[in-house]
Amino acid sequence: MSPEKLIKEAIIAQSRAKANFSNFKVGSAILTKDDKVIYGCNIESAAYPSTMCAERVAIYSAISQNITNFKSIAIISPSSAKPCGPCRQIIHEYLGNIPIYISNEKNTKEFETYFIKDLLPYPFG
Repeated sequence: MSPEKLIKEAIIAQSRAKANFSNFKVGSAILTKDDKVIYGCNIESAAYPSTMCAERVAIYSAISQNITNFKSIAIISPSSAKPCGPCRQIIHEYLGNIPIYISNEKNTKEFETYFIKDLLPYPFG
């Protein structure tokens, strides 16, 4: 699957986000080794520490389905935001050094490609 197609899948996930407090909707789509796409979206709570990022929702969803081999992940947000610190650590632990495509919802043909070793040069563990 092309990065552009995976980014479009992340836009579908973004449409499911529950961002009632920040209005900052994020979507994530993970491509598995067997070409299945796992969605994640940010889900906010009034008890803000209970909020969960789109990347971790997708990763935890995959793990709960016993899926542990991945090809790439796409992350979409209004400002092409990079993953937060906790998400970077979880990406490191569970996805490995796969391509990370980051874009915004306005132009899916423009995206940046990263690897977790670049975003998190000194991971824990």
